[in-house]
Amino acid sequence: MLTTRKFLIGFYLVSLIILSSWVWRSGYAKLVSQSNQQLDIFAAHLQSQLQRFNAIPKLLFDQKLVVASLQDTNNAPLIEKTNRYLKHVNNTIGASDTYLLDLDGTTIVANNWLGEQTFIGKNFAFRPYFQQAVTGQQGRYFALGTTSGQRGYYFSSPVIHADKIIGVVVVKMDLSKIEKEWTGKQSHFMVTDDDNIIFISNTQSWLLHSLIPLSADKLQQIIRSRRYGEKTIAALNFSGQLQESPTLLQLTTSKPLATNYLSISKSMPTAGWTVRVFAPLTAIFVDMAIGVVLLSLVFWLLNLRLKLSMHKRQRTKDKELLRIKTKYKLKQEVKLRTADLNNEIIERQKMEQTLRDTQKELIQTAKLAVLGQLSASISHELNNPLAAIRSYADNALVFLQREQYQSTEDNLQRIIHLTERMAKISSQLKFFARKSSGELHPVPLLNVINMAIELVKPQLKNNQVNITLDDANIEVLVNVDQVQLEQVLVNLLSNAMQAVEESSEKHIHITLCRKQQQVIVQVDDSGAGIKKENLSQLFDPFFTTKETGLGLGLSISHKIMRNMQGNIEAENRPNTGARFSLSLPIAAIIEPSQGYNKIIG
Repeated sequence: MLTTRKFLIGFYLVSLIILSSWVWRSGYAKLVSQSNQQLDIFAAHLQSQLQRFNAIPKLLFDQKLVVASLQDTNNAPLIEKTNRYLKHVNNTIGASDTYLLDLDGTTIVANNWLGEQTFIGKNFAFRPYFQQAVTGQQGRYFALGTTSGQRGYYFSSPVIHADKIIGVVVVKMDLSKIEKEWTGKQSHFMVTDDDNIIFISNTQSWLLHSLIPLSADKLQQIIRSRRYGEKTIAALNFSGQLQESPTLLQLTTSKPLATNYLSISKSMPTAGWTVRVFAPLTAIFVDMAIGVVLLSLVFWLLNLRLKLSMHKRQRTKDKELLRIKTKYKLKQEVKLRTADLNNEIIERQKMEQTLRDTQKELIQTAKLAVLGQLSASISHELNNPLAAIRSYADNALVFLQREQYQSTEDNLQRIIHLTERMAKISSQLKFFARKSSGELHPVPLLNVINMAIELVKPQLKNNQVNITLDDANIEVLVNVDQVQLEQVLVNLLSNAMQAVEESSEKHIHITLCRKQQQVIVQVDDSGAGIKKENLSQLFDPFFTTKETGLGLGLSISHKIMRNMQGNIEAENRPNTGARFSLSLPIAAIIEPSQGYNKIIG
């Protein structure tokens, strides 16, 4: 008991470490992925906003009003008109301010010329965006406005006339609109300058604060640049590797516990700033706490289960003896029942084997019965060649005595031809009469049909019955027992011959057709057809309409077709005669050859 509890406690501690590690790694990876996506969206949004205003100054400097105002600064009506024009442009593009500077950096035209905080008369020669523009460059700069005190991003362009720079046009973009679209997010989005001072953020309390404490020299340098006016730059006291991404940062405040963040950053050199996303790690810590609680609950339940198991163990021991006795008794009963069941299975197997043997013998008997029906015609087919052979042999002997060797050779050739014909008939009968193995193999269907026709050919000739075969260019392999399928076809052909005995036109027609993945063999006769009341009983054992028949031929044929996954059906043709249809699944399609509609017999 004590050892089990020690093991359980050790297992709990190991599981706690593994679970905490897994929750941390998976939560951290998920947070990094989410933060990277948010950073990309934020950076793309910033870039799109900057691109909106980037080309505006270039478009304005070429306007005639702008050029004329710079050339004639004392023309009050012209200045008034240009002021109104810039106000219209400013409202149209949604900028914060749009204004025009002369070469001294003094504002001569502005959209806010009527406002209390107008730029008219203000000098901005100290701004980098002005210094860049007067040298012929496109200026970009972000800073606090010295007049409005509002943050903005400045785009400037030189005004060129007659290949000379005569002034600078400036468009100021309001950055507060960008922050409004990101307010309410769980993560902190911000833009920092090269000194890690936050210039844009969805957290208002962090604005114009440095992420880390700055040295006195650095603070003086920032004051001299006048980028942030007279604003005092305080530090947020983040600790960690700010230059790395992703990285973990810690914010130390007056609160007892420090706040931990995942930092993802991306530099935007063209804009001159770095975009950052600070995601709090609170969600990961909460997941870890939930995991610890759930794991503790599971192990508490396991401990409870262990105690209950110990209490039940004693009762189990008391029941063990009774269980063993009951088991032994049951085992003896099962043993006796198994023996009876085995004997029953053996008897059933013997009966099934006997049934299979009987079925095979029945099929063989039916086959021999068909051969009996054909025997008279076959005997005639054999007796005629035998008589001819005897005659040709006698003639050959006479020709040999007369030394007529050519005639002797002709008679011997005829004897050879007749013996080959008799051997062919004999081999066909031998092949048909042999016992089937019962195994299915792919065989060409046309070969089986032609073999069956050859077997009944003597009887067809004796009964003066014509037979035609229309293969419709269908040459396929079917998975069958060739001997049994021949037996079915011979049986159908024999029945057809009997059906046309009383007909004036004795004709049997075999047709092949395809229906999806099935091949259909139709055997049509020109007889009187089948009585309607007999159609439903044709394939029943011992049903026959013949005086000497056993009624097993069609029943056996039906069983053979079923065993080969096929079917046999009977129906009356529209005009006269009956039709028997054999359907078999196609195993493969043979390369098509020229079809034929051949009359045999």
